[in-house]
Amino acid sequence: MQRLILVCALVVGLAACGPTPRQAQPELSDLYERAPRGPLPDGVRPVAYDMDLRIDPRRTRFGGTVKIDVEFDQPAQGFWLHGQGLEIRDVTVSGTNMQDEAATWRDVLNSGVAWIHFPRRASAGTVRVSIDYTAPFDANLTGLFKVDEQGNAYALAKSESIQARRFMPGFDEPRFKTPFNLTLTVPQTDTAIANTSIEREEILEEEGLKRISFKSTRPLPTYLLSLAVGPFDRLDGPSLSPNEVRDFPVPLTGYTRAGKANEISYALMMTEPMVAFFERELGVPYPYEKLDIIAAPQWPSGATELAAAITYRESRILYGPTSGPAMRRALLNIHSHEIAHMWFGDLVTPPWWDDLWLKEAFSSWATGIVLADMEPDGGYELDAVADSISAMSLDSLRSARAVREPITLNEDIRNAYDSITYDKGLAVIAMVDSYFGSDKFRPALGRYISRFEDSVADSPDFFEVIADETDEPDLTTAFRSFVEQSGLPLISADLQCREGRTPEVSLSQSRYEPLGSPIEESRRWTIPYCLVAASGDTRERVCTMMSEQSATLTLDQFETCPDWIMPNAGGAGYWRFSLPDAQWALLAVNFASLEAGEAMVAVDSAVASFEAGELALPTLMAIANAAARHDQRQVVDGAVRAYSALYRAVSTDEVARAGMEAEITRVFGSRLDRATQSDLESERILASRLESFLARTGNDAELREEFARAANAYVGLPVSGEVRGLTSDDFSTALAIGMQQGGERFLDAMVSSLSNIDDPTFEQAVAYAIGQNNDPALLPVIMELSMSGQLGTRETYSIMSGQMRQSEVKQDAWAWLQANYPEFVQRIPGQRPRSTPRLAGDLCSPTAIVELEALFGAYGDLAPGYERALAEARESIGLCVALEAERGDEIRSYFAGFAPSETAPEDSN
Repeated sequence: MQRLILVCALVVGLAACGPTPRQAQPELSDLYERAPRGPLPDGVRPVAYDMDLRIDPRRTRFGGTVKIDVEFDQPAQGFWLHGQGLEIRDVTVSGTNMQDEAATWRDVLNSGVAWIHFPRRASAGTVRVSIDYTAPFDANLTGLFKVDEQGNAYALAKSESIQARRFMPGFDEPRFKTPFNLTLTVPQTDTAIANTSIEREEILEEEGLKRISFKSTRPLPTYLLSLAVGPFDRLDGPSLSPNEVRDFPVPLTGYTRAGKANEISYALMMTEPMVAFFERELGVPYPYEKLDIIAAPQWPSGATELAAAITYRESRILYGPTSGPAMRRALLNIHSHEIAHMWFGDLVTPPWWDDLWLKEAFSSWATGIVLADMEPDGGYELDAVADSISAMSLDSLRSARAVREPITLNEDIRNAYDSITYDKGLAVIAMVDSYFGSDKFRPALGRYISRFEDSVADSPDFFEVIADETDEPDLTTAFRSFVEQSGLPLISADLQCREGRTPEVSLSQSRYEPLGSPIEESRRWTIPYCLVAASGDTRERVCTMMSEQSATLTLDQFETCPDWIMPNAGGAGYWRFSLPDAQWALLAVNFASLEAGEAMVAVDSAVASFEAGELALPTLMAIANAAARHDQRQVVDGAVRAYSALYRAVSTDEVARAGMEAEITRVFGSRLDRATQSDLESERILASRLESFLARTGNDAELREEFARAANAYVGLPVSGEVRGLTSDDFSTALAIGMQQGGERFLDAMVSSLSNIDDPTFEQAVAYAIGQNNDPALLPVIMELSMSGQLGTRETYSIMSGQMRQSEVKQDAWAWLQANYPEFVQRIPGQRPRSTPRLAGDLCSPTAIVELEALFGAYGDLAPGYERALAEARESIGLCVALEAERGDEIRSYFAGFAPSETAPEDSN
């Protein structure tokens, strides 16, 4: 008996000391229930990646092996990670109690969440996971996609935001910053580009391939990974010279598709002053050992800040023979934004997508700062005001996001890439910078970057650093009140002058609500508030930190009543304002005395007050018409937006439309004459925009004929006599008018011309012009073309977006979209389906809301994350219906009074 007990004890002991028992596979249904819909669980993290991939853009698939060193805080039976659309051939794991043992990959969620199940329970510590796989190149500009351009094939990786999982297994979240070692096997004749420079290269003669190993990266999240393979042309720029912050040179290189290298030279030339500015301002050197500027033949967005290998859609970064002045400014704008990302986002990274603003808003704000430093007279600070105004339109919706909106689902991540994050975030930063002073705020940013370099930082981290460095508790309070709640403040201001008393301005804050708004929630902000009061030549700025619902500003600088007040000093504040009617009228009379930024926000607030059912239309038009005469281009642009906001009400009424057209010619014609007589870049840009506005919205017959003739000549149709030259700034207008006046004959010629006009800005304008078709009979031809794949997936979306905004065809386009939605979403970029409800945002009927809800009730599963776009589109349609019901007749009656006699209605008497 004792011997039997001893044998049993030995058996038990040996079992305890032997290999860990194998684990049973979990059921897929159990995995589905447990799978993380948003962030991956804590306690598991990657510490290193080794990637060895074979990429040949001429083939249909790619593949290779990714090895990940994964650190576990606790023993684990497996772990969650990401991989989407990958064909997993083999998974092996090695750790303390496993050595090259086979593990199991399970695809669990459609969003790319997968489970790797270990053969036995892994001990705490590091486990090396090796995953061998293949995948097809994507056809819709998602993940690792391929494009064919001018007979050449290219492969490029679009990693942001969660698209790296489409070409590699891994931890596809920004908080996981990890060093990467990358080896690529590619055709010998191709160039391979990655985040770091080449360490060694080996020719594989028998296969016509080469094997390239790149240097290890600094810690990076997966969304910043760069992979590009193809017959790129290369242009070496001058290295970025060492300076007082950086003690080493940085090689600077441009890459383009074959034949376009010279057109990236301007971007390379503009790079060093941008980098040097950020180094000087932040006190932190450029963080990478090289800087590549890549012009991609196709790219789903304007640009992506892939670390040290910034990648652009080529139409946004190439500067060629046809490039106009607006194109130059747009290039500088996007390039400086991406350069700023090397610090804001790449070096210091938000840990999750609800803090996206920490990289996108700061890079957007920094754009205007660096360009103003490079070109002090360029008016870039006014471009920032225009961006702020743009955000206010979206922020007027009840369904609008907060800048820092919680994100719990993978499907909702791309919704954070909107005007709220970029432009409202920019506006809030600019407001704080203006109120507290750049000498206090900006140095704190450098210390924030230094504290978190090569790491992650969320909003609380940022606020803590800023509070510590500035010693201004109100600064962080104001920041948080604007970024952590949705909505747009409305400041109601009333100048009150009583005999024998110091003048005062009574202020109250509320949430802005247009007519028909479903907004019910009240809001209160901590507002760094400043206004301007003026009397004669005396102009005073008066400020207060407004944290309560109401406040009173005493104008101690004035002994008598000021002539007028401007309730947003410098246009620097992120709010709209309202005034009593008499004070609006005074502001209109004194409009020329406003600073340019003030004039811009005054026009926007006047339009908003009208759309809220308050301001009288003649007062609005007096302000808009004064803006149309302004010297600054961005103020005149505000007047154009004011007229455009009213155009929908007159678009289907022949008499009212003719009246608006006549008024546009009268109001803007003289300003166009001034612009065309100037050689200033800003005036040349304004001339181009006003010509477009007068020709299209103003229906100026002479200008339309001039543009149509130029467009015909450009695409190869016969034209007699001289025609105007076209730059990239004119392409969209000329081709759109050519399309509207030339119909199918022009369409055929324009599309055929793409084979011999190798100009990316022209190609982009072609898709835009097709979308401006206003002939319902031509819609079937256009939709067949856009769905054929001949023009590309971005172009398919662009064409439908345009057709849904043409009053003559949008109902037919909407009917087509409802009937063909499943096919349509298969032919647009992979990040676009969630946005498709917005295509209906220009409709204006209760029926459209019902149809929109029905469409996504049926097909919502084809557009993951569509819910926010649907809410915004539904609300926009409802606001249009309410505005039309309340003020549509007023608008038509007003403009009918300007109609030429041949279109004016006969007197009924």
